[in-house]
Amino acid sequence: MLRWLALAVLASCGHPAPAPTEPGGTHATPPPPDAAGPKTLDDDLPRLAERSVALYEELAKVLGPPPSTDCAAVAQKLDKIATDNADVLAANAKVLHAGHDKIQQLKNAIEPHQDALDAAAKVISESQTMKTCAEDPAFAKAIDRLLGES
Repeated sequence: MLRWLALAVLASCGHPAPAPTEPGGTHATPPPPDAAGPKTLDDDLPRLAERSVALYEELAKVLGPPPSTDCAAVAQKLDKIATDNADVLAANAKVLHAGHDKIQQLKNAIEPHQDALDAAAKVISESQTMKTCAEDPAFAKAIDRLLGES
């Protein structure tokens, strides 16, 4: 299955354009590739901020109104969110362990999204589903996973 996924990703990538030619038919020297490679999510704080806010908005949709008493179903949805956003959770944990400067940089990256984050946090904190399912072991485990506890 992983091979098929890798093939699908490669097939969807564009191929680089040929190097432009200079007058006289010689090829221009292409710029050197980025030696550092693509940024990891914990180094691309604007992207991490966007993805983190999207994760909270997704949590708010699952936990928000209407309330649910089917804690097992909610736990499954939360587990899916955690699986789908494992890179976001790992990057946030890395930033939190990196120290004050990196945390401040992430806070600055989140600032443009603060209203959306606050709205999602309000829905989550007032969630009747959270209150109803707090003692359910599967639900508690899923919440802990999302908070980086396990």
